[in-house]
Amino acid sequence: MMGRNKLVILLSFLVVFVGCAREVPVSQVPFATGQVVVRQSGGAGLLIAGCQDKQYISSMADYIIDGVVERVESKWNEDKSAISTYTSLSIEKYVKGTPFAVEELEIVTPGGTVGNITQVVEDQPIFHEGKRVRIYFQEIDGEFRIVCGRFGVEEPGLLTPSPSR
Repeated sequence: MMGRNKLVILLSFLVVFVGCAREVPVSQVPFATGQVVVRQSGGAGLLIAGCQDKQYISSMADYIIDGVVERVESKWNEDKSAISTYTSLSIEKYVKGTPFAVEELEIVTPGGTVGNITQVVEDQPIFHEGKRVRIYFQEIDGEFRIVCGRFGVEEPGLLTPSPSR
């Protein structure tokens, strides 16, 4: 019994490790073409001390966008070695950055659930259909990436201070 538990832990670690190391090629993106694709590769938010500071995240972001999560879908890559989640975000407002010609972002994050298999990758934002979010991202070498992993995505309603008593 103990040997089986070690095997399960080892296999889980390998799935997470492989998920962090791989990126989904743009050609595998399942949504409509012509969208702006924002990728998250993982780990940065936990490694950079400034990611705990919202001013740092805001200053690093080329774009800050408020929007609504329209669709979330997880899929295997072609060789079934990793799962990625594809999130469609309808843009409501630009807080920072020049507006794009499109009204929707596609956010690709490693990990997700397909059937009864879940691949967990640390430091990833998790999106839920129908939720309003604010996303901070930057352009690096022609590609868009979320600033500081999960710290670069927030639900604006959760940031409103509660009334004093």
